Amino acid sequence: MRTSVEKLRLGLVAVAALLVLVVAGFLSYAHYRSKNFIKNLPKTLGANITREANGYTWSQTVQGRTVFTLHAAKLEQKQDGKYTLHDVGIVLYGRKQDRTDRIYGNEFEYDQQAGIVRGVGEVHMDLQAPASSANGERKDQPVGGDEAGMIHVLTSGLVYLEKLGVAATSEDIEFSQKEMKGWAHGADYNADSGVLVLQSAVRMNGLTKSGPVVMTASRAEWNRRQQVLNLTQVKSVTTGETIEAEHAVVNLTQAGQPQRMEADGHVSVARAEGGLLQSARADVAFWPNGKAKDARFNGGVVYTDDDDAKHARGTSDAAHVVFDGAGLADRMVMTGGAELQMRQKAAASDAWSQKNVSGQTVDVALGAAAGPAGKRQIRDAEATGGARVVAVSEGVKTRTEMTGDDLKAHFLAGNRVERVEGTGHTVLHQLNAEGVDEVSSGDTTELLFRAATVKGRAKTASSVAAGAEELVSAVQVGHVSTVRKRMKVKTVGAAPVLVEERATADRAAFDADLDQVTLTGGVQLTNVGSTLWGGKVVVERGTGNATAEGGVRVNYAQVAKDGKDGEPVHVLADHAELKRGTPVVKGAKNAPDDVAFFYGVTGKPARLWQGGSQVQAPVLKFEEGVKRLTANGPGPGMVVHTVLVGAAKAVVVPKADAPKKDGKGPGVVRVASREMVYTDGLREVVFSGGVVVEDAGGSMKAQKATAYLSQPPSTAGAVGKTLEVGSSAAPRNDKTAKTDQPFLGGSVERVVAVGKVEIDQPGKHGAGEELVYTASDQMFVLTGTKETPPRMEDETRGTVTGESIRFHSGDDSVVVTGESIEQGKGKAAGKRTETRVKQ
Repeated sequence: MRTSVEKLRLGLVAVAALLVLVVAGFLSYAHYRSKNFIKNLPKTLGANITREANGYTWSQTVQGRTVFTLHAAKLEQKQDGKYTLHDVGIVLYGRKQDRTDRIYGNEFEYDQQAGIVRGVGEVHMDLQAPASSANGERKDQPVGGDEAGMIHVLTSGLVYLEKLGVAATSEDIEFSQKEMKGWAHGADYNADSGVLVLQSAVRMNGLTKSGPVVMTASRAEWNRRQQVLNLTQVKSVTTGETIEAEHAVVNLTQAGQPQRMEADGHVSVARAEGGLLQSARADVAFWPNGKAKDARFNGGVVYTDDDDAKHARGTSDAAHVVFDGAGLADRMVMTGGAELQMRQKAAASDAWSQKNVSGQTVDVALGAAAGPAGKRQIRDAEATGGARVVAVSEGVKTRTEMTGDDLKAHFLAGNRVERVEGTGHTVLHQLNAEGVDEVSSGDTTELLFRAATVKGRAKTASSVAAGAEELVSAVQVGHVSTVRKRMKVKTVGAAPVLVEERATADRAAFDADLDQVTLTGGVQLTNVGSTLWGGKVVVERGTGNATAEGGVRVNYAQVAKDGKDGEPVHVLADHAELKRGTPVVKGAKNAPDDVAFFYGVTGKPARLWQGGSQVQAPVLKFEEGVKRLTANGPGPGMVVHTVLVGAAKAVVVPKADAPKKDGKGPGVVRVASREMVYTDGLREVVFSGGVVVEDAGGSMKAQKATAYLSQPPSTAGAVGKTLEVGSSAAPRNDKTAKTDQPFLGGSVERVVAVGKVEIDQPGKHGAGEELVYTASDQMFVLTGTKETPPRMEDETRGTVTGESIRFHSGDDSVVVTGESIEQGKGKAAGKRTETRVKQ
């Protein structure tokens, strides 16, 4: 960027070189020559005075070199001791004979007694730069000549007070060099102190290499001995910038080049194309070529830049700018609560987008920009100390915020952000148009951006406004932790509820094109109802769906009746798919439930368990909302293996003074099937596709079997009562009953098996079409059809058949019921028979 410091340099150096040196030279020469020449005109003192046809000429030599030549058309000596010279021209030669300066005017008066020299009317000066000829000899120019580098001065009312050593004028002063011209009103020069003062209305304008410039000041003071220039109420205007300050001090070299400039009091720099920089103080150092080298702004720095398409503001306690040898800004450092704010839009009809960068320190590297020579743009920026970067798109209502100990950003052409890198306690906060609020933290974070709204690509809710940048990817490494919040409507007409999901990992990577986050290394995902662990988890940000792999483990939280955490449901799998329920749609009664699919591998199926119950299968499907579990797998075999808690014999809960009695605890029921479906609200497990049931008392085969589980036992108030393990006070199959009991908890209360039923117990084998088992009385009821009645085979007594066969698992009794063989004939028609067989 064309910095304000460069423009200050142009204006103030011009003041130093043109105002100060020119006028100081003029007044000092006037003082010197008036004192040493005009005063001693009546005396020769080694000077050569010749009377010529056209007047008088005085010249003086020192060590063989001509110091000056004075020519006057007429010399008058008055009776009051005053001298008057008419049409005076004085030529002054440099000590090295490398320049020629001239002073000329119509009339000069000298009062020898009062010690006053006065220029009557206009006084002109032509001050020549050192000779540029090859041999170094002076090249005399005619009076009023326009040699390059010549400085022309015009004033009037010039008075020199010899006794005070002061030369002054209360009139206007005009000076010019090349295409620069200046004015001032009133001036005085003290020969003893070497201080020149331009009293008021200091003004200069003209053309420079950078274009036209206008400089004004209410007062200018130059200390010739110390080479220090003081300016009051200074203002410099160029085609690019306007610079103002209440006071400025410029330190110059002996050659008149600026070394340092200090400005204070409402220092401001306004750029023509927009932008205003303000500070209380400014301190600028210069290269030997006069270009700005280093600039420091202090006392509260404020930058603003507003137009119809953008609003920019920057603030800090101080700012430091470093320049290259050509005076172009290379680096800018803002310190002390630094903050940059930018609101912009590509077109009047577009929504605003906003970017904020803040930190205790913001360090910006600059480089050449496309377009006009000298234009600068940001290449890199670094914020430290509570660093923060915020990007907001009001059009699609998205927000991205990043914080950290140290944030670095790299920019491309057009000040477009390409990459942001953060280290130390980095936090990334994203809010998308759907209201999903996600906060992630890590040791390091890297963001990649690209130009938003590529032509031919449809806008999406996650895209940012035209002309801005959009996030391509984000990578966080080291102690990564995320919190994701979203609102979900579960039923039509119900208020949305907040759903919160948390995650931790070693690394997290966001892909904008896929709109997904990949977590790796010790991943843990937690929501209100479950916790998942795995080596790698991929989450779709839009839907919340996820896939997990690498030793997947899940716990589903359970709540006991007393409100305390119950034993969770555990799941182990090789990999898993988690599908979040989508928002409820119009016409639907309820929103879809969250569903999880767990997959095993050959030799290691997926496994779910709680307490003594468990299920193993190649594929487990768990519907979290309705608490339904489905297990199956490829191929025709019985790939599902289930373990349920079996019923036990009566257990007596004694009174405090009653003798203790032993009883057996619940057994284990193992079931193999092609498929299994468990619905927790119904407390039923449906096995299909071929079923094999085994327990300590025998085994059973069927095409399909349904097991009904009891509610969990409770011993409250049961002292002295006999409880049947597996009994429940809650009604069976009550879909409205509370489901705070353990998942797959409770024992097997009843089993109904259908389709080619076969049962084997020690010494017995039964077959039929349906078998009903009741755990409370340990009774089996085997039935069949008229064509294929049930039958029971006994090793010692043979085979029995009937309409139904009832038997206990605890003894050898068998009850057979049925009709007479000659059903419908004679007196026996329709009569039932019952046969009891007991050993």
